[in-house]
Amino acid sequence: MDCRVIETGYWNRCITGNIGILRSEGELVAILEDDVVLEPGWLTKLVAVLINDKNIGCVYSAVVNPFGSESIVARTNKKMIYFIVKILNALRVHNHFVRKKLNVFSLTVICRKKALLKAGLFDMNVEEPIVAEDYDLALRVQKAGYKVVVCDEAKAFHYSLHMYKRALTALGKGPQWWMKLVENDTYFFAKHYDILGILVVLMHAFYNAIFSPLALLLKLKRVSIVFFFKIFLYSIKGSFVGFIRGLLISKSSKSYRE
Repeated sequence: MDCRVIETGYWNRCITGNIGILRSEGELVAILEDDVVLEPGWLTKLVAVLINDKNIGCVYSAVVNPFGSESIVARTNKKMIYFIVKILNALRVHNHFVRKKLNVFSLTVICRKKALLKAGLFDMNVEEPIVAEDYDLALRVQKAGYKVVVCDEAKAFHYSLHMYKRALTALGKGPQWWMKLVENDTYFFAKHYDILGILVVLMHAFYNAIFSPLALLLKLKRVSIVFFFKIFLYSIKGSFVGFIRGLLISKSSKSYRE
C-alpha cells in the first residue's frame, strides 16, 4: 500500500483531520486513532457494509480495550459505591438512553467523503486538548441525511489508557489544560441539544463541572489541596463556557440554514 505523510504544521486533530480528508483522492476515507490495531480483514468488512447501501455515510467497528474499561464504574469493587458511581455516571451524555438511540463512532471508522463534506468535516472552532470531536462529527453526518452504522464483525483494539494519560497531563500542564478539555467535551454535546434534549446536555455539563474533577483526582490519588480546588473551579468554568458556546453555535447554525 502506498502511503503519503502530510506535514500540516498544526497541533490540532480537527484541523489535521480535515486536511487529510480534503487531500484524499478516493470516495471513501478511513479515520483512525493513532493507537489502534486493526484485526485482519477490518477494511474489507467495513467497506462491504458501506457499499451495500448508498444512504450509509459512515461505518464504524467494535472497539476492544485489551486493558479493560477505564471507567470508575468498572473499577469500583464495593457494591454501595458501585451503585452510587453508576447513578452519577448516568448523567453523562455517553450513557444516556437518548444518546444510545443514536449511532456515534470513535475514530475507527470509514466514511464516504461526500458525507463528511456535507456534514462540514471536523469542527475547527476548538483548540487542543480536543475530545468528543468524533461524537460531534457522527451526529452531524446523521443530520446531513446519512446513516451511521456499526459493523460488529470487525474489531479494532485500543491500547491507550486515555483517562490515565489525561490525568498525568493535567498534573503536568496544570488546571487550565483540564479546563479546556472539559470545555471542549461540553461544547461538542451542547451543539446538539436539539436532538439530545436540553436537559440531557445540562446533566452532562453538571457532571463535567462537579464529578469529572473527582474522577480525575481519583486517578491521580496524591495531589495537594490547592491543586484539588483549582481543578474543581476550572472544571466549573470550563463546563459553563462550553455549554454556552455550544448553544450559541447551534443557534447560529440554525439561523444560517433558515
